[in-house]
This record gives sequence, structure tokens and C-alpha cells, in this order.
Amino acid sequence: MVRLKKRYWISLSILFLIVLFCLYGWRYWQSFKQKHGIMVDWHGASIGFKGLTFDELTVSKQSQIFITARNVLISWSHLSANNLDVHWQINQSETVLDSVGNVVDTATENLNQSDLDLSLIPTIIYWSPKTIHIDTLRFYEQDKEQLDLKVDISKQQQAIQLNLSTNTQDIAQLSATLFFDQTASQFNVQNGLFKTSLNQFGLKNSHVTLPFTGWVSGNQLALMTSDKASINIEKTNLSNDLILDSAAGNLNIQLESKIPFDRNQLFVTAMLTINKLNGIYKSSEIKSVTGDINMIVKDNRFTISTPVLNVQEVNMGIAFKKVKLVGSYSASFKAPSKGIVTWKKLQADIFSGSVFIEPSKLNLAKLPQQLNLKIKQIQLKDILAKYPTEGLAGDGTIDGFLPITLLKAKTKSEAAFEVAIKNGQLTTINQGYLQFENSALKNYAQSNPNMKILTDIIKNFHYTKLQGTVDYANDIAKLKLNIQGSNLDVENGKAVNLNINLEENMAKLLMSLQLSDQISEPVRKRIQARLKKEASK
Repeated sequence: MVRLKKRYWISLSILFLIVLFCLYGWRYWQSFKQKHGIMVDWHGASIGFKGLTFDELTVSKQSQIFITARNVLISWSHLSANNLDVHWQINQSETVLDSVGNVVDTATENLNQSDLDLSLIPTIIYWSPKTIHIDTLRFYEQDKEQLDLKVDISKQQQAIQLNLSTNTQDIAQLSATLFFDQTASQFNVQNGLFKTSLNQFGLKNSHVTLPFTGWVSGNQLALMTSDKASINIEKTNLSNDLILDSAAGNLNIQLESKIPFDRNQLFVTAMLTINKLNGIYKSSEIKSVTGDINMIVKDNRFTISTPVLNVQEVNMGIAFKKVKLVGSYSASFKAPSKGIVTWKKLQADIFSGSVFIEPSKLNLAKLPQQLNLKIKQIQLKDILAKYPTEGLAGDGTIDGFLPITLLKAKTKSEAAFEVAIKNGQLTTINQGYLQFENSALKNYAQSNPNMKILTDIIKNFHYTKLQGTVDYANDIAKLKLNIQGSNLDVENGKAVNLNINLEENMAKLLMSLQLSDQISEPVRKRIQARLKKEASK
């Protein structure tokens, strides 16, 4: 009997210590659950050589967060689950509006009071499994699915290697190495890489590659990309009106956010350097856009600006070349189409001359708004070459001023608007000539002898003054011209004052000019479809 006691004394002592440790751990776990309001439930628990397994394990906290894991395996070196669903419920009573309209976010205060002691992180990392694998991690906010991910985590000495990928058709991959800095009480993010194929929002065969670094603390996240971040877009159908084609550029992003994420406190700065961008807006072709675009997101608002944006050509039937833009657009995410447009420079070359809009700003939430377009030294011969009429030639230089009014369109689209011009002014800055003679005009003079003198005058009419007024609304442009001059070969060069009224459907004119020009096949199809639709009305 004494020999038996001596033989098992050491084993019984070890067993006693194990039981004592388990009882102490169980007591600590019960105290921890009660302190933090955590509830745990499980089904199908078993212990084997591989470790502890659960068919289903549920953890919840005060009706705010519910975590359900299925087919769970826990061992000293490995943790895995087939499915992990995280449901986050926003407590409506967490935000209180006092009598003077001040908002107190008690949810943030409660969170700060119960923040995890970050000094425990090294201990948690030490005792955590070497590998964690989750086939499907779904995150729900207010029962609406936000994320569906595959998760792989491996422990490497003082670092954690994180790999995430989506389980949806929107393919995205994220990898990063996390180092815990005890001095700063934060995780430092190194060797981060985010890659995605953008096949949503009308994007096709588009890729974004974002190398990044940053840090994560108990209630703050900060990330920034490196110089090698890039974006390539083969084709994008952003809407029925806008198609982007062959876009490439470099992307630089800096992001700061509270934890838990609150979009009202999100701060993002981004800079996109466009190396090449072609596109189509409605039936206008946009060629070779280059320049920088900056974006700032703060206080639930966004601002997009450009220090200089250059466009080689915008062809809408009339070609605007060497377009240069310096300006910005600012709006709320709640009303993105009702922002404020501000520009310091907006100019383009046209018909060997130029047009520009004076520096100003527009509030798209308060239409109608007006902007002033100025025309400088447009050559009359270039206009006649673009819009040829049999037997008509001329020369001269034209300046002008067009007050353009933006009106809210009579459509269901909130972002749509119409353009109107009232009492625009055109005038020549020097003398010139007009020559008009063709077979139709000759026949007209023969049948109407009273008009013969007029037809003789305009065969070679030298003007000293040419001015006109322009009105435009509902696609119809009206031009009233007053021309003063003479023909030295008719009635001894007697002075003549001509008044001419012209009216044209500009939409149809521009489309006909485009069809007669070298345009891309997508633009041609759009114009033909629009003409066919209008003809069927």
C-alpha cells in the first residue's frame, strides 16, 4: 500500500495542479463574461487527438454583437472554422439629441471605457494558435451583409501575417504583416498589398494595385499607399451617358478612420495621376486626358479638385482642342449631384481661336445658375470649312460673349440639367469679306428680278462691320446678323446694310457634322440610334 502511494504520488500531484488550474481558469472566464456582458453557447462539443471541436459556437454581447461559428476546431497550434458570421446591431439609444441640438455619442464613450488593455496584446499573440483559417467570414450590419471573406492568419515570431480574399464575384485580395509596438500600443502595418479586379459599376477588365503601410491602435486606423499604387481600366460603363476607355494612372491614398468604423468621421485624401484616359459622354468623344485629380473625404463630404487637367480633344461635332481645366467640385454624400463647382481656368482652342469661361463658381443645388463664355479670334473661314455651303466663302475674325444659364432638366434624373443662352453677342474685330454664288442663287435671281441686285452684291461683299445676337433653348439656336459693307463692283460701292436671321437645330446639326467626320464606331452607333429614335416619334 505504501509502495502504491509512492508510485502515484507525483502523477496525482500533477493531476491536482491541472484540475486547480482549470478551476481557476473557469472562475476567471466566468468573471470576465459577467464583467463584459458576454454570453457563450455551444452545440456538439467533443475532445479528440486533434483538439477541441464544436459543431456550432455562439458568442454575443449585450444585443450588440452576435458571433456564430460552425465546424470549429481549436488546438494549441491551429484554429479553424468553416463559417463565421458576425452580426453587428446599432443600438438606437446610443445617440441622444439634447434640447439645444447637441449630439452626444454615448456609444463611443462606452467603448472607450471598456477598451481592451493593449498591454495584454503580446500575451494574447503568444498564446494564440500559430495558424487561423476561416473559409467564410461574413460581416452583417443591421442584418445586411457587408463582407464575405476568406481569412488566413499565421504567426511569425513577433509578427502576424494576414491574408484576406473575397468569396464573391468582386475579386479582391489583401495581405499585410502586422507588428505590435508595445511603446506606442499599436499594430504597425508593413508590406501591405491590396489587389482587386474591378468588374462592377460597369467596369470591365480593370485592375487596382495598392501597396500600403500604416498602423492600427485600439480606436484608430491609418493607412497610406506607396508610390507604386496603380489603376488600369480597359473599359467602364459608368452610366448610359458616360463610357471611359483605356484609362491608366497612378494612385496615392491616405486614410484615417475611427474604430469601430464611422463614415461621418472618415478622413481620406487621394491623388490620381492620369497618364491616359479616353472616353465618351453621350455622343461626344473625349481623347487623351492627362493630369492630376485630388480627392478629400471629410465630415461626410467629398471634394474633387485638379491643379491642371489637360484634354487633347473633345469632339461634339465641333472640336474643342487643348482643353485645360483648373477647378474643384465639392458636395455631400447625401446629395452628390447638388454640389458646388469652382474653377480658376477653363479654356479650349476652337476654329484657330479660343473660348474660355471666366473664373467663377456654380451652386448646382440652386439652379438656375449662370456662367459667361467668351470667344476670342475665331476665324470665319474655319467655320465655313467645317459647315460648308455651296458657293459660300468668307474671311474675318470674330469675338463673342455668351451668357450660359444652367436650368434644371425636365427629367427624372437629379443630375441632369439643360443649357440656355439669351442675348449672346458676336462681333468682328476687323474687316472681312463674304462671297456667295451658286446655281440655286442664280435661278432665284432670274425668277425674281428685284433680288438681282442683292445677289450681285453678295458675290463679293466686303464688310466693315459684322455683329449678331445668339439665343439658344430646347436645342434650337437663333442667330440674328447685321452686316454692313459694300461691293465696289455694284452701284459704285454703295454702302449696304444686311440683316439676316438664321435658325438651326443644334443637336441635329452637331450629329450630322460628327457623322461626316472621322469618329469612333461607338459614337457613330449612339448617334444613329438617337436619330432612329427621334424619327420614330
